Amino acid sequence: MRKTFKSMTSAVFLLVICVVSPNAWAELNAEDKAQVARIEAYLNSLNSMQARFLQLDAGGGVAIGDVYMRRPGRMRFEYEPPAQILVVADGTWLVFRDNEIKETTRLPLFSTPVSVLLQEVISLSGDVTVTKVENDSKALRVTVVDTENPDEGSITLVFSDEPLQLRQWLVTDAQGAVTSISISNLQKNVALRNDLFTFFDSDYE
Repeated sequence: MRKTFKSMTSAVFLLVICVVSPNAWAELNAEDKAQVARIEAYLNSLNSMQARFLQLDAGGGVAIGDVYMRRPGRMRFEYEPPAQILVVADGTWLVFRDNEIKETTRLPLFSTPVSVLLQEVISLSGDVTVTKVENDSKALRVTVVDTENPDEGSITLVFSDEPLQLRQWLVTDAQGAVTSISISNLQKNVALRNDLFTFFDSDYE
């Protein structure tokens, strides 16, 4: 069970995705660009949030917990038992703690694609490129890759509309397996304690 939870959580911050060929990118039309602009405006209005999350992987693994975010650079995933996982973005590092094996891993936060949600000013152009926009009566979806390293992966953000609200993001690995994070009970622009976004190794010794 530990292996399942660890692989699922790794997908949250490593975002190792299947290869996307730049030659397959479709040019965004005017309507797509308008939707991207709406999404950028919404994400930039989301200075902080608190929500419940449900995480599913292709192997049938399920995890639940609470997610907290405060821009710029702060995020926290608290997993409920039986998972023994904590993920904290402190503005500099993305810290992954596996309490079952007492192991801590750190990655530079802004080298990870999840940082697209945590920038001080969120822009879905320049450093990142939108490869697809899908809009139907049920959801608005936008898929994003790193502009300079598109083969490293992508993240798909899913929103409900009218009003626009973040509902889910999906990660697909190199074998085509999808991990999804669905959020509910989202509270926007709430006051969050600073200690939610700090991690001290001494607390786990």
